[in-house]
Amino acid sequence: MSSLSANRVAPAPSFAEAATTMRLVAMAPLLLYALLTQLDAFGNQISARLPIGTTELILAALLGTTLLTLLLPTTHGVRGSHTGARLIAAMFCWAVFSWTMSLHRTEGLDYLQKLATALLPALCLLAIVDTPARMRWVMLAIIGAGAVSAAIIVIESRTGTRLVSTSIAATTAGFEGVARSAGGSDQNPTTAAQMLLVSVLLAGGLLFAGERRWRVVLAGVVALGGVALVFTSARSALIGLMLGAGLIALSFRHRGFFPLMVLGGIVAIIAAIPFLPATLVDRFAAIGNFGMDPTLYRRITYLRIGGDLIQQSPVWGVGPGNYPLYYVTDAYRWMPGREIFPRELHNTYLDAATEYGLVGFALFAATLGYALRSAWRAAQARSPELARLGMAAVVALAGLMAACFFMPHKDLRYLWLLVAIAIQCGRLRTAEERRG
Repeated sequence: MSSLSANRVAPAPSFAEAATTMRLVAMAPLLLYALLTQLDAFGNQISARLPIGTTELILAALLGTTLLTLLLPTTHGVRGSHTGARLIAAMFCWAVFSWTMSLHRTEGLDYLQKLATALLPALCLLAIVDTPARMRWVMLAIIGAGAVSAAIIVIESRTGTRLVSTSIAATTAGFEGVARSAGGSDQNPTTAAQMLLVSVLLAGGLLFAGERRWRVVLAGVVALGGVALVFTSARSALIGLMLGAGLIALSFRHRGFFPLMVLGGIVAIIAAIPFLPATLVDRFAAIGNFGMDPTLYRRITYLRIGGDLIQQSPVWGVGPGNYPLYYVTDAYRWMPGREIFPRELHNTYLDAATEYGLVGFALFAATLGYALRSAWRAAQARSPELARLGMAAVVALAGLMAACFFMPHKDLRYLWLLVAIAIQCGRLRTAEERRG
């Protein structure tokens, strides 16, 4: 009888080994996703003559391998709280409910597809990345993508050429007649700059948290990425960069050299002003003189229209993807700076409240807050490796959240990938505590 029982349970280790192998295989499409999300212009060129895009191929591979991983029994993996995944799922379910209550369902459905494309890889990461080492590789993929994009931005800004970007959004943007580079992306230059911001802050977070193995590479990415962000003239990304740098500096507040560090940073910023591109200086100067940048009038109008729409439908909002259709209605035609074609609300948080309603906004805010808290817990971990990863996630997510005050990024892929990274860092901390 005992030998028969032994024969019945003998296959179990092979299933566990298969699940471990499948999780390792699933890391390949996840790393490609992290890399090509910022370098989508390369992906678009690769798939230009294919019947399916590289993003779709990578997502199919990622979802397939993740599903196989979840179906195979295993004793490995991170067995912590599922609160983060539940919050993400609840927010998406509420967005679907808001869509059922909306007027423009066709446009809303297109938006939901984009949102799902951003959320699913994040959920896959929670199932795949089960060790700090694998989390580091995800971060390094994002950092590597940023290094390539930063190099392209510097070259394009100095030569006035376009190397890989082909979309209208990426190639037509400019300020005062000066073209702005989107690096390796086909997104608009400001969105590309905010993705680069994530790479730079992840690199800076790891570097100043004490990462030694990759410190030369990380220092190079911080330096090159910082210069590239200046060339993008993206005010929102630079504000996020300053916040991230401030958080890194605060991590040294108990050190004796902290006052000198702060003073040195202030002096460096002041000394760099004469060497900054005129376009960047003018864009910041325009904040006090709207006549220099008419788009600022448009941004104020975005907020006013969003506030009015919230009052009209406070609970479930106007529906995902519906704001641009309301923006062009006759009710708002005389507002300053309003254009005749649909535009998104350039503030992620007000945008979430407008389209998802206050309930959806609460779920969105709770998800971001939970992610930040999870990353901060990881930054306090006993394991130096996990503490460095947690610190990098805190700095990058906080910087991107600050930049999101100026862009409509509630469906930005890097935002949700970073949210998943932060949540998983917290779950890894919990797993560390359980092991004692």
